Amino acid sequence: MNLPNYFLADLPPEATLGAGMIGEACQTLKRNRERYLANRSTHSLVTAMGDVARNWLEPEYPFRKLALQQGPAATGFSHATLARGLDSLFKQLTQEHFHALLEQDLGHAHRLDKMVSAEAERKSKRASLASAPELLVHIAAGNLPNPTLTAMVLGVLVRSAQFVKCASGTSLLPRLFAHSLYEVEPKLGACIEVAEWRGGNADLEKALFDEADCVTATGSDETLAAIR
Repeated sequence: MNLPNYFLADLPPEATLGAGMIGEACQTLKRNRERYLANRSTHSLVTAMGDVARNWLEPEYPFRKLALQQGPAATGFSHATLARGLDSLFKQLTQEHFHALLEQDLGHAHRLDKMVSAEAERKSKRASLASAPELLVHIAAGNLPNPTLTAMVLGVLVRSAQFVKCASGTSLLPRLFAHSLYEVEPKLGACIEVAEWRGGNADLEKALFDEADCVTATGSDETLAAIR
């Protein structure tokens, strides 16, 4: 299966990333979010993510097959461990679970859509709307795919553009997931960027952090301290 060059991580190994490319990619993400994502309903996003999840649970789904073929070498996990991890994650991405999560975290399943009141708020005649950062930057853990995939799913749900920065040689699963989303809904896929480079590249990371509204990171204490 040959992947098209939708993301920076799809570029050939000899390609060189520059700070200008990172900044331009972030600006494109923000424009795409405004056009394609910012005004989407929660219901439509939950439906899209549910479709992607069901695809990943199919044994013959091309992106799953590629993840299980190339994943052991890329992550160090066995074929069986990766399969269990993918099943565990994608079985949770159902409409019921999404609504339960939104109720738990935001108090109402439609608080991202409009001003709404939960039962306690109605008694005091209050209502509120939740909004998320325009551009989320995820600093992915080197060999732990599920936290990154979960962050990407939640980023779509809250309507943020997302830039996923992976360590060198570790972008396989985030990249495949981004392609799978692009396949189902190209306009949503256009609101995500996936790239990889060795941590500590000050020029690239300054360009990225200058554009970010929020940064999430998974890694060692030293890595988190350096990012902070």
